[in-house]
Amino acid sequence: MTRTAVQAASGPGAVRGILFDVDGTLCDSDPVHFEVFQELLMKEGINGGKPIDEHFFRTMIAGRQNALICKDLFPHWTVEQAERWSEMKEARFREMAVGKLKPIEGLQEIFHFLDQAGIKKAAVTNAPRKNAEFMLSVLGRLDWFDTIVIGDECKKAKPDPMPYQIAMERLGLKPEETVVVEDSPSGATAGVKSGAFTVGILTSQHADTLTSVGCKMLIKDYRDAEFMTMIGSMNSEDIQSVLKA
Repeated sequence: MTRTAVQAASGPGAVRGILFDVDGTLCDSDPVHFEVFQELLMKEGINGGKPIDEHFFRTMIAGRQNALICKDLFPHWTVEQAERWSEMKEARFREMAVGKLKPIEGLQEIFHFLDQAGIKKAAVTNAPRKNAEFMLSVLGRLDWFDTIVIGDECKKAKPDPMPYQIAMERLGLKPEETVVVEDSPSGATAGVKSGAFTVGILTSQHADTLTSVGCKMLIKDYRDAEFMTMIGSMNSEDIQSVLKA
């Protein structure tokens, strides 16, 4: 599905809710995560003791739940070992992220637009709560979202659709009137499986990676005029027609 097809399906009215991932979707945090994983995985001897490259990060780490990352990288570890290492990693992220996190271009404008339009909004993330609240606080939006859903606090995290389904339930939304914005294949898969119209933002992944898991629209950042138009004009019937195409 191309952006042209999305445009063709647009009509009067507007969606009722938009659900944002956090890492790489609201703020450009992936470079910091990449640096942290390079440092810590090298100490663990992963990748032959050499720093991982961006391809390794994009395919094995970006957007995934810590438990799944550790299961793949350290299959011999106990759950307790994985949890301790994950907590240490996230603390290191918060330490290294100070002064480095910046909002994605156009984010404040889209926030203002959503306020003006009365559209419901949620933050839905696989990041631990401490990290999610840290990043939202940096953006000055910790209390702005109608709800925050943490993957680790759900029975299943992304790529399972459950976190997005929980967000929609809390906000009283149906999938056909909801837009999800994601930057990772794991998160985008969750959005698509939830039945929501899923938009891929190209902050960390190649376009083909996001379209291959079902993203119906791709944007570079929130200054994208067609994205703004879609949020403001696509109604639930429009979304369903595109999803079924």
